[in-house]
Amino acid sequence: MSTNSAGARPVAFVTGASAGIGAACVKVFAAAGWDVAAGARRLDRLQALATETTSQYPNATVLPVVCDVDRDDSVAQAFQSVGERFGRLDALVNNAGYGAYGTVAETKVEVFRANMETNYFGVLRCTQAAMPLLRAAAAKSSRRWGAAIVMVSSFVGRRALPGMGSYCATKFALEGLSEALRVELAGERISVSVVNPGLTRTEFHASAEGERPKSYLRPATGMPAETVARSVLACVRRPRRNVYLTAAGKAGIAAQWISPGFVDWVMKGQWKKERGT
Repeated sequence: MSTNSAGARPVAFVTGASAGIGAACVKVFAAAGWDVAAGARRLDRLQALATETTSQYPNATVLPVVCDVDRDDSVAQAFQSVGERFGRLDALVNNAGYGAYGTVAETKVEVFRANMETNYFGVLRCTQAAMPLLRAAAAKSSRRWGAAIVMVSSFVGRRALPGMGSYCATKFALEGLSEALRVELAGERISVSVVNPGLTRTEFHASAEGERPKSYLRPATGMPAETVARSVLACVRRPRRNVYLTAAGKAGIAAQWISPGFVDWVMKGQWKKERGT
């Protein structure tokens, strides 16, 4: 994506930017010639990230923005700050979220509610708050897609896994939101893409609520966060509906579409081993 204003750098807002995929997105976008608003709750981490990124890419501006996606006032203030600092917003990367492990029967309703508040309603808050700036950018652009929204979701938004029903439900909700939003915004030339990483080496697993099932793949075997970040940038440049970043993810989605009963059967066997029954 480029802009019409001579010499003006496009601007992205990345949520959940203090670590992992979000932090990687800040660096990847800065390297590609973007200015970035880095949003998260931990200001000290954001400031350190901004210093590190701008030392590597001196032409980039990285704005640390305190943004708690669970709070209406925090989100509103964050996007107001972006508007005041940059006067524009060309891309929103909805990355903030956290994991939760546990069976549906044994996980408290409060955990489901809190997980949905961040992973779904947090995305909704940020998307709605970003719309005036995104619409203004799209209106000024002569390109096919004048602005972009990228959702960082997961394979489990299309095929739920046992032992993490709460998290899966939030990602299913995010997929539904994205499908509606994609159609609603097409006429305004604002694209909506969904990136579905595989297992990624981040703090996500260590900070997730509950106990991770022992049969799940070890986080250390996952892909680098930078791989996901590059896919996010690619979707801004050339929008795609859904991107699955691993062969296993692509195969799983194909199997789910062709024979969901077979996928159930495979997962039942794995879950039986997990539970020792």
